Amino acid sequence: MRHVTARVFALMLRTLVCAVALSVLAPDALRAQQDALQTVSRADLIRLLGRLHEDDVVRADLASLGFAGEKLELATQHAADMLRDPVIAGHVADRVLAIRDGGGVPIAQAQGLLWGVIDQGLGHLPLRDLRYYYLVEQAVLGAMPVPVCGRAVRSTLPPARMAEETARAAARLNVEGLRNYYRIQLRAAQLGASRGPVRMAPERAAKAEASIFAVLTRYLTTRPDGAKIMRSFANLEKASNRDACLAGRVFIEAVLTLEGRELNDALIQLSTP
Repeated sequence: MRHVTARVFALMLRTLVCAVALSVLAPDALRAQQDALQTVSRADLIRLLGRLHEDDVVRADLASLGFAGEKLELATQHAADMLRDPVIAGHVADRVLAIRDGGGVPIAQAQGLLWGVIDQGLGHLPLRDLRYYYLVEQAVLGAMPVPVCGRAVRSTLPPARMAEETARAAARLNVEGLRNYYRIQLRAAQLGASRGPVRMAPERAAKAEASIFAVLTRYLTTRPDGAKIMRSFANLEKASNRDACLAGRVFIEAVLTLEGRELNDALIQLSTP
């Protein structure tokens, strides 16, 4: 699932591109933004990222998604913390510059490269934090309207809409839950930016997949609708939104019943981008 930070990152990068272009274009220049970016350095981008959280547009965007009061302050501060962090900001700057120098990918699409930085770092977290993160993700999925939840599970929801709906659900978390969630997100982003994703050995990954399948099978035998849910898994792309949503919610419930090394490896496997 996409995270609350995804929408903020998307907004930040759009603002960054505009800011970069405006900062280097002469008053009478008519060059494209892509050309303007050619003169911008990594240090310029990092400096601009560190200032973008000051834009009231970010705060207004978060408020429109349901953040208010102390939770709005937390979300706004989280956006600032993410983009002022030198490791994360360096990662973002490198992605923008790589697209600029490589060509062929419109700058407008660069925001998609940022959404994976948290996912990349999740597998490096201690199990305590990784489990908590997925407990919150479970709550977010449970709070989504069934039509949205079903499309999210089937991966047919556009990324921007997924980020928005995830943010709306996360805005309903309690303050302490949101604060801890953001702490874990920040650490995951730092680890993802500095280390990249965890690469489990094929044997370990296969064992994790087997554990997930086994616990799901056991879990479904305890439910009267278990056979129906299994059929939804077998043909998820054709399942109704209601059936797909139920399958997704049951799936994460089942995986979170694992413990110790089995749970750790299962969550790492699910976190692999």
